Amino acid sequence: MKLHKIFLSLALLTVIFSCTVRNTHQNIKQGITGQVIYSSGNMMPGPDKKESEGKGVQREIFIYAVAAASDAEGQAPLYTSIHTPLIATVKSDSLGFFQCKLKPGTYSVLTKEKDEHFFSGLSNDKGQLSAVEVLPDSVLRYIININYSAVY
Repeated sequence: MKLHKIFLSLALLTVIFSCTVRNTHQNIKQGITGQVIYSSGNMMPGPDKKESEGKGVQREIFIYAVAAASDAEGQAPLYTSIHTPLIATVKSDSLGFFQCKLKPGTYSVLTKEKDEHFFSGLSNDKGQLSAVEVLPDSVLRYIININYSAVY
């Protein structure tokens, strides 16, 4: 009888635990999925220092029609406004995971930061800010590393 109670208790704990685990699996067939990581402080490697990693954070993510630096106001990597059409907004969860269903095309993916600034830490050879390309029937995995407070 005692073994039966232990088994039931373990089964109940398993059910409770499985209901609290975050679902980080994508459930879209076309678009973008990924994680928002925040890195700050000294990120320099050293002989007695473990490699520094950022942590997943919750952010509002703004997806614009692809924007060049000339389409934005402000100074890299923080911009005050973007002058291309806003396509979608999505929020990452507390661990930084996000996903967004999108049509095929090229987009700029930025996060909203303090003081209402948009963060874009990347640009390509065309000067496009945090540009991603969504292909038909595919999901792009994209990591956003917010690193304006980090030193390398």
